[in-house]
Amino acid sequence: MADNKGDFVIGLFIGAALGAALALLYAPQSGEETRETLKKKSDELKDSALDTYGKVKEQTSSLASQVKESSTSLASQVKESSATLAASVKGSASQVASRVGDTVQKVRDDVTVGMADVKETATAEANSLSQVARQEAERLKKAAIVAADSNGASTST
Repeated sequence: MADNKGDFVIGLFIGAALGAALALLYAPQSGEETRETLKKKSDELKDSALDTYGKVKEQTSSLASQVKESSTSLASQVKESSATLAASVKGSASQVASRVGDTVQKVRDDVTVGMADVKETATAEANSLSQVARQEAERLKKAAIVAADSNGASTST
């Protein structure tokens, strides 16, 4: 957009100069009058150039100020967004850590209950096997006594 304004201003100066030159060529004036006209036109052109320079300088300054304000605002927004994102990530990490802690505690509780169940089952099985072993030992003892009695009876006859 600034390039278009600059091109327009240059075109304006060139057009004014060409217009003044053509006016001089076709004007039926004396040399003194032509010099006076040229002096007035050059003064007008100089004033116009100074006015245009002032306007362009003012617009450039205004545009620079707007760019500075926009960049400051953008930097502030980026900083704020970064802080918000960091807080969000920190909050998410805390939630994940809390969930992991809860899950670990649940696994510990489940393992403790499972171990108690295994201990109880193993104790019951051990007692059952012990009882069966005692019964089998009693049976074998009785069988041995019966066998010994039957051997003693057959040898004494």
